[in-house]
Amino acid sequence: MRAFRRATRATRATRATRATRATRATRATRATRAAGLVVAGVASLGLLTLGTPPMADAGTPQPAFYTWQAPGGASTAGQRVVALSFDDGPGPSTPRILAVLEKYHVPATFFEVGEEVAEYPQYSKAVVAAGDPVESHTWSHPDLATLSVAQIDAQIDNTQREIRSVTGETPNCLRPPYDAWNATVLDQIAARGMTTMSYSVDPRDWSRPGVTAIVQQVVGAAFPGAVVDLHDGGGTRSETVAALPRIITGLRSAGYRFVAVCGRLAAPSPQASAVYAFGTAPATGAPVTSLAPYVGAAGTATGYWLAAADGGVFSTGVPFYGSMGGKHLVQPIVGMAATPDGRGYWLVAADGGVFSFGDARFSGSTGGKPLDEPVVGMAVDRATGGYWEVAADGGIFSFGVPFYGSMGGKHLVQPIVGMAATPDGRGYWLVAADGGVFSFGDARFSGSMGGKPLDEPVVGMAVDGATGGYWEVAADGGIFSFDAPYYGSAAGRSTVNRFFSMAATPGGTGYLLAGAHPVTSG
Repeated sequence: MRAFRRATRATRATRATRATRATRATRATRATRAAGLVVAGVASLGLLTLGTPPMADAGTPQPAFYTWQAPGGASTAGQRVVALSFDDGPGPSTPRILAVLEKYHVPATFFEVGEEVAEYPQYSKAVVAAGDPVESHTWSHPDLATLSVAQIDAQIDNTQREIRSVTGETPNCLRPPYDAWNATVLDQIAARGMTTMSYSVDPRDWSRPGVTAIVQQVVGAAFPGAVVDLHDGGGTRSETVAALPRIITGLRSAGYRFVAVCGRLAAPSPQASAVYAFGTAPATGAPVTSLAPYVGAAGTATGYWLAAADGGVFSTGVPFYGSMGGKHLVQPIVGMAATPDGRGYWLVAADGGVFSFGDARFSGSTGGKPLDEPVVGMAVDRATGGYWEVAADGGIFSFGVPFYGSMGGKHLVQPIVGMAATPDGRGYWLVAADGGVFSFGDARFSGSMGGKPLDEPVVGMAVDGATGGYWEVAADGGIFSFDAPYYGSAAGRSTVNRFFSMAATPGGTGYLLAGAHPVTSG
């Protein structure tokens, strides 16, 4: 009977998955663009404006597609992380999956079916013993969107009880089978204090397309904050097991680190700043400790600010104008920018929300609007004080400034990690994690690291206001200059610092490199 039930479920997945993937896309509309915004398009063809995506009823929760939307995942916004997750287990392939994860020291999250937990409790216990979260994938893997409220409740509650009984842990998240859900499903999950956890990269390993195809689908589609949907149960998973080492090494070579989602909240890891000055950049101050990761930096001729993911702002040699530290954030801060006169600054969050301080003028944001991929940075028009936001897919959102084009909807080898505006504000550059540069408006392309080997991924860029050239900075503090003077780098100076941003002096005669490292006791 057990074998028949698993076979029936696998067959149903084969039939239903194409339809449910399309349904998810219709419901959640991962095209980030909201009506009324000037959005990503092909510059030579003019602007592209998409309609407002369908939304659930007011008050209905929305599924989480990214690491930073999961419980405990706020600090991953803007970070180069990927979460591996496994559905339909536990089963005979689970120990083999765990062995690979242990060998490569990679965390993962397992969304387990209650019936399978009851049949293979030893494998669920092994997952928890490895330190990985066991989350819910319902009791018998039905399409929840076709069930009554009572049936949905039974699918959730029976699984909660079984997993808690076997592992001693209570799931925080539920992933609906076939990624099929509606407002009723979302409400029933949320009523139990749980998060509906979807995914953002689907290699369709359940269809057994071949080891190479699975690897290429995951590594090629990965972006910062992506949640990958793999399977350790529901059928033969030998291809997934064989693909996993190549997936891990491929993502690591691209500069990603791995995180689990939905587990118990981890204790904050304090970060100490590490700022280096080159050329005529202002002198750096003593290291400053933040309970949240540092994500952004902005400077003037006399000093600089650092911003952390929780909205905290730290000033050195410049006035402090305020912060979001200690205040509620819907999504974490991912970057900041200073006003042209240096008397204020903006903070931008992963959902595109903008917070202004000092003489920084609020001109709008994407906060509260659906996004395809998270916002990763912003740039300011020095002439008008308006600004642009950029998302990981290269989509551009403009507020009080013209739209000059974007990479939204176009193929990217690696995701966008930052942007910078031209000195006259009539154009901008986008920079990707592989160092590729894309120029729009009057921004002049002067070269890039795209297609060249990198020791560490690029994390940001800055512009030389005198020449219109630019610099790229990598996570190890390495600097790549294009039609701009090279003033030095922090590469090789420390094995613990990870750099996240750079800020050029107003005249382009120097720059600051902003990095940080975990604070360790003793």
